[in-house]
Amino acid sequence: MSNSTIRVRHAAPFAMILLVLLVTMLPPATPPTRANDLPWRDKGTPFGVVAALGNRVRSDEIDEAVTLMREAGVQWQREEIFWDKVQQAPNGPFDWDGDGSGFYDYDRAIEAQVSAGINVLGLLDYNPAWFKGKNPHPHEWIEDWGDYVYATVARYGRERGWIKYWELWNEPNLEKSGYQSGLYDVWDFVRILEVGRAAALAADPEAKIVMGGLASIWSEPPSPYNYDYFDYLEAVAQNGGWDEVDIIAIHPYRPDAPEGNPWRRDWAVTFRDEMRRLDEILWTYGSKPVWLTEWGWSTNNQWPGVDSDTQAFFLVRGYVLALAHPSIEKIFWYDFRNDTQPGAPYERPIYDDREVEFHYGLLRRTYPLDSNRGDLRKPAFVAYRTLTQMLGGLGLQDIRADGYKPGQENVYWYAFAGSGRRVDVLWRTTHSSPDLQINCNCRQAIVRGWNGQVKRILYTDDGELTFRLDATGAPMYIEYDPPVPEGGERFAATNHSLRGAFRQYWYINGGLSRFGYPLTEELIEPEFGSGRPRVVQYFERARFEHFPEFSGSSYEVQLGHLGTAALERKGVDWQSLPRVPGAPEECIYFAQTGHSLCPPFRAVWEEQGGLPLVGYPLTEAFETLNPETNEPYVVQYFERARFERHPELSGTPNEVQLGLLTRELLTSWGVMP
Repeated sequence: MSNSTIRVRHAAPFAMILLVLLVTMLPPATPPTRANDLPWRDKGTPFGVVAALGNRVRSDEIDEAVTLMREAGVQWQREEIFWDKVQQAPNGPFDWDGDGSGFYDYDRAIEAQVSAGINVLGLLDYNPAWFKGKNPHPHEWIEDWGDYVYATVARYGRERGWIKYWELWNEPNLEKSGYQSGLYDVWDFVRILEVGRAAALAADPEAKIVMGGLASIWSEPPSPYNYDYFDYLEAVAQNGGWDEVDIIAIHPYRPDAPEGNPWRRDWAVTFRDEMRRLDEILWTYGSKPVWLTEWGWSTNNQWPGVDSDTQAFFLVRGYVLALAHPSIEKIFWYDFRNDTQPGAPYERPIYDDREVEFHYGLLRRTYPLDSNRGDLRKPAFVAYRTLTQMLGGLGLQDIRADGYKPGQENVYWYAFAGSGRRVDVLWRTTHSSPDLQINCNCRQAIVRGWNGQVKRILYTDDGELTFRLDATGAPMYIEYDPPVPEGGERFAATNHSLRGAFRQYWYINGGLSRFGYPLTEELIEPEFGSGRPRVVQYFERARFEHFPEFSGSSYEVQLGHLGTAALERKGVDWQSLPRVPGAPEECIYFAQTGHSLCPPFRAVWEEQGGLPLVGYPLTEAFETLNPETNEPYVVQYFERARFERHPELSGTPNEVQLGLLTRELLTSWGVMP
């Protein structure tokens, strides 16, 4: 028994509360008069995940898991506190700090999250350890259930103030977690709610009760062991359970895309249809907030699994559709990290690609859990991180297209705003991409992909913008006139600013003549390959990238490979270009790329910082037409720049210039091609 073990005396006042409950059956909830509409719920902190740190992450890796949750922008986490792990015998002590294996240390898991600013939803389940495998009727352990709820809520609610929201049970409408866990009918679950609510409020009057999340059933017909959650909700309400909860929880897993219309045994149902049917129940028995305490798609390689990019696309689209529904307050993605076979050694997890339950995570299963690993983050993690960065603190303002409007079928367009920011989220589920137009009342719009990568910077004089959507299914974000943070040096020419390490680097290494004006503020984009977050800023001739791991060194700020990107945009693979065997004496030959550097570009290359700042040459110098004057000039591409020799300026300091690569790559006036 650990130092944190406590006992709960059964002679506590809770016994009297329980006695009243057992002899008094509450009448069914009285249906109110149907309102014209359901209230719009508080969506201020909608971004949740299921990580269950105490059960699934060993104590020595909890801090790293919390670091990754903070990186992703997680606002809520559902912490499942297993009854059979904290109490081993009736009237026995409660162990809150684990069993010595590194697991079930709920004190450590919950404190780490709360200290990091993450809200915790406590999930309390299932039947007790001393009845596992026996499945007696709940009346044999209902009083013990009350003591377990009381002790847990008192510890983490009233005493420590860490948890105020409590979900009672999990998926009672399914055979495994309902019937096989001792809940033989709906009334048994109602008793769980009645006793649990009374115990929770006795322990902490500020406690809020969430009905145990009910899962969707798509293929199997309902039975005494598996209930469709609509029918189960109705039965809970009719048996007096509706008034025992403050929040309704569902797990609306779907076998296809969030906007899909699959058959649910005898009727085709979209997510919107499903939520409208849930609304009918709310109208009938009393409106309550709805939390999706589990929702997700697996990346296993058999049906119903999807590929990794599709999982990322579905995540964004699912969250936005849910946020657009009035009753839904919070969405918990299931789950944070890929799962493994129960009982498998923690250091050697099972990776079976065919097992659907192992691949819902935002993170791949690795050991050790290391945020610097290049193979850790799945695309869905990057998509979640971008979603929280783009929409955190914003509220839905308008639905400009919902997939059904004539002329915009299969186009989805949602406008969010708040805290001085305006962001639209758009996607299409058809192969055709119609031109979309908007009067944005803006000067600039930054278009970003589902992963946060900047795809376009649009400028407009009259506020009119025209654009086409990204690849089928891929969400994109448009932010209008991003606000300029205080404290930096602002440039009136572009209304953007410089600060910190980027400002120092800009001035030391050539300033305006070398890099041009800033075209954006500092942004977070995914690092190529790993998906790790990288702070970047775009300038007319460069992209700055920040490497805090090299803080204080000359490598803290590095330049992106814009020359490489410019050639790729033109459809040129520089590695396939003809190479030269050597170079004249006045030139430099680079065997690494097979190209030479000759005057007058050589002198400019050396003046501009040479290899660290300009990079290797990717081409020879060649003549082409200046797109602005249609006159011939000579250019040469390097990893991080393009040099231009303008013959009309021969003999002047401006004869050789650096091309405005970022402007050419990313900017356009009013139209996104």
